[in-house]
Amino acid sequence: MAILEGPVNLLASNMGLPVDAVRLVTGLLFCQIFAVLHRVVISKMSDPTTKRTIHLLLGLFLGYYVWDLDCLHHCASALGFYLMFSILPWELAAKLNFLYQLGYLAVGYYFNNLVENYAINWTTSQAVVTLKMIGIGFDLCDRQKDGVKLPGVMTILGYVFFMGTYLVGPLDDFKRFEAFFSDKLFDKEKGPGIGIGLKRVAHGVFYLVVSVLTTSFFTTDYMFTPQFLDLLLPLRILYVTAWGHCGLYKYLGVWCIAESACMYMGYTFNGEEKWDGLRNVSTNAFHQSTKLQDIIETWNINTSNWCAKHIYKRCRFLGNKSLSQLITMLFLATWHGLHLGYFICFFQEFLYLFMEKGASTNPLLKQVSNVLPKSVEKLLCWLYAKLFLSFALVGFELYTFDKIMYIYGSIYYICPVIALVIISTNTIFAEKISSDKIE
Repeated sequence: MAILEGPVNLLASNMGLPVDAVRLVTGLLFCQIFAVLHRVVISKMSDPTTKRTIHLLLGLFLGYYVWDLDCLHHCASALGFYLMFSILPWELAAKLNFLYQLGYLAVGYYFNNLVENYAINWTTSQAVVTLKMIGIGFDLCDRQKDGVKLPGVMTILGYVFFMGTYLVGPLDDFKRFEAFFSDKLFDKEKGPGIGIGLKRVAHGVFYLVVSVLTTSFFTTDYMFTPQFLDLLLPLRILYVTAWGHCGLYKYLGVWCIAESACMYMGYTFNGEEKWDGLRNVSTNAFHQSTKLQDIIETWNINTSNWCAKHIYKRCRFLGNKSLSQLITMLFLATWHGLHLGYFICFFQEFLYLFMEKGASTNPLLKQVSNVLPKSVEKLLCWLYAKLFLSFALVGFELYTFDKIMYIYGSIYYICPVIALVIISTNTIFAEKISSDKIE
């Protein structure tokens, strides 16, 4: 990569960070500049085509700056989508497009991401592009009876490379994209104040700094040392919990920075003169969550909503909510990568949510809840949510079976053991209550 290669390498060296990570973050900072350019110049243009073309060029610059010529993979996703919907019946095209987009991403993972440490490369943006292209395909198919027309190829490319959402999200739908460039998303006279974007980018920088500091203290390598095994079991459990939780701060950071650029432009309008329509994580609610279900509802919100709409609800013909949820989890695992750890992570999520669902009506747990002071109960629930989340994230972060099982074994598989015990009591008490009613 020739663009600013020297300064980026120097910055990465001085900060002790990977070059690819620094390039991605600086790419997000370029988005801030481009968002200001939009407010000052581009938004005042009246021709939607001109505005889309300028944004496409800015997005292509970002793609080339961050991913070099690998940004052509994202063009291939857009062109593949356009060709299928131009030639084939839309119902067939939507199905083939789903396989094409997910397959393209999986092949990219196979050749680039089958490594032991997370690799930042073109598949990072390809994951966002994949959901965009699958989503617009399903939406076109669903709206075919309304006479909706296939957008032009330049419009599709503009949607893929829209600089506010291209690199890491937030995930947006095509309807929002169209409304934004047609000046129908919000009243330009009542646009967002610059302060809301600045506040969000400050959140992002804060979380990135916290990520660097905490992950240098709660390191992965330490968990594979004899010193870690010498710790008392409660301390090992607390370490894994803190390690998993701190590992999420890097995602919080980049999501907040990416969202802030969209806020500057008003792209995050939610219909009520507020500007959180693309909020990807509700930070306060996430930190205060006392159930895994609450965490899921506050984390990676746009992707969760997308999966609910395009995967979970499309499995209604199966007639089984649990099976639909399991298929959705399998899709999410594949979308994240081909490592076994992803599938271990999302299978645990499915298991723990199943446990929580039954626990809400478990009379034994209700009796325990009634005995405990509310403050103690809330603290225990908060610790439970953080522990179970971090336990599942071991698979998400470590990838390989041997490493995952080593960490799980060091804390005696505490989370799945507790989950299976609670699921068993849920079943036993449910059966007992049912038999009592029959008598």
